[in-house]
Amino acid sequence: MSRLDRRRAAALGRLATTYARHLARRALRRGGGDGLARFDALYGADRIIPLTAAERDQLPGHGGCIGCGLCGFAAPRSGYLRPERLPSQLTRSLADLWTSRDLPLDGVDWPAGAAVCPTGVPLDRIAGFVTVHLERAGSVAPPPGRAPVLPTARHR
Repeated sequence: MSRLDRRRAAALGRLATTYARHLARRALRRGGGDGLARFDALYGADRIIPLTAAERDQLPGHGGCIGCGLCGFAAPRSGYLRPERLPSQLTRSLADLWTSRDLPLDGVDWPAGAAVCPTGVPLDRIAGFVTVHLERAGSVAPPPGRAPVLPTARHR
């Protein structure tokens, strides 16, 4: 075995040792607990709640609105709330969904608006999604001046 081969083997050994140490620290830091509980602990104060598998499957359909306004002709508005505002403005940020807490979601004929949508945006399912998330995340405004919850990073 030449000197170059021994140096390469020693370098690979140090690399393997360092990587094994990294994996061990990472496993200990995680604690091996429930991932959803950690997610809720990190992001719950910011009103970011985990989605169910069915909700994740629905999300691509929510973003299909092209803003044509046809649903606004088929379903009358209810105060500020117009059918075309639901997919384009009110569901962009789930953490800010509490701002729609006072909107009369029952006052709009969502199925009629969805029936004329050229891209097939399911307005009635989006309205149900908003209602469920308001119930799960809470519809009370967050306290003013609250700093965002950020995970702490460990640097060496």
